[in-house]
Amino acid sequence: NAEFFQQVFEIGRRHKILNPEKMRTEYGKLLYMLMDSQSPDVQNLLEFKCVRPLNTVHSLLFEAGAGDLLKDSLIATATEEIKAGKRKRYEVQNDIRRKERARDMLAKKYANRSISKDEILNCLYSIGDNNSYLLYNRDPIDKMIDLLQKHFDPTEYEAQEFSLAIVGGVNGARLSHSHNRQYTFVLQSLTLWREISHDMYKLWYLAERDILSETNRYTLADTGQGLNRIQRA
Repeated sequence: NAEFFQQVFEIGRRHKILNPEKMRTEYGKLLYMLMDSQSPDVQNLLEFKCVRPLNTVHSLLFEAGAGDLLKDSLIATATEEIKAGKRKRYEVQNDIRRKERARDMLAKKYANRSISKDEILNCLYSIGDNNSYLLYNRDPIDKMIDLLQKHFDPTEYEAQEFSLAIVGGVNGARLSHSHNRQYTFVLQSLTLWREISHDMYKLWYLAERDILSETNRYTLADTGQGLNRIQRA
């Protein structure tokens, strides 16, 4: 029973991380339950633990003795996101074939008795999914930062239409900021979200590990908005 429940809950947690738009209410309830299950009293009552570490590409490869795959020079080629853009079709097709060859070479090189070629390929696909996420979530922020720094001066502007200043109550603005302050505010906001997006999966993994820690227990406290679970990060 212990292994079954650990596997079910681990799959649910991993599914949420990989699909943030899913389980919008269920995930929070699941974590509340798992947090409580980490209590020694609850574990004694159940006679097993409900929580186990998340399965990751890193843990799977190292448990199978194929950890060197992550250091192989071909892994960048095998997991890169192919950008079409304005390139010619044959150029894109060449990149796709080069990527497929690199994947096949890595799968043959690192497959062993503990991990099959298909499992190696799944690991590479998983890393590729992360690169795809970065392309569509982090890279647009990089472009916005580049446009801001390219077209706007932080301290002055040549014409009124280049002013970033906002006035509370005008055009939906809630605050009043000078051009310089608004430029800094926008740049800081974009940079913060860029860094979060870059490490989103790692941050989620670490945050969940904190939440479900057996030694870092939460306390109930009145935060001014009712009783809430307070826990060290």
